[in-house]
Amino acid sequence: MKTIVEEKLVSFKTLEQKIYKYICTYGAELTRIVLEKYDDRLAEGRDRKAYRDKGKRVTTVKTVYGEVSYSRRVYEKKRVAYGKT
Repeated sequence: MKTIVEEKLVSFKTLEQKIYKYICTYGAELTRIVLEKYDDRLAEGRDRKAYRDKGKRVTTVKTVYGEVSYSRRVYEKKRVAYGKT
């Protein structure tokens, strides 16, 4: 049985680069999903009397496998009116 390198279907360097690119893409997507799910959990547990949900915004973080863009909620602290409980 011949190996991929012996058959010259693809060079080892090209194979390595393709696998690396695939893994980085998969890692970025997995990170996006985890961050968005975590944001959902935080939104469920927030103090609704103290924080107003202003909607979602796209944020980007730099990781070892590239930039990851994800949607996260933005909050505004509500002002408490004086004399009210």
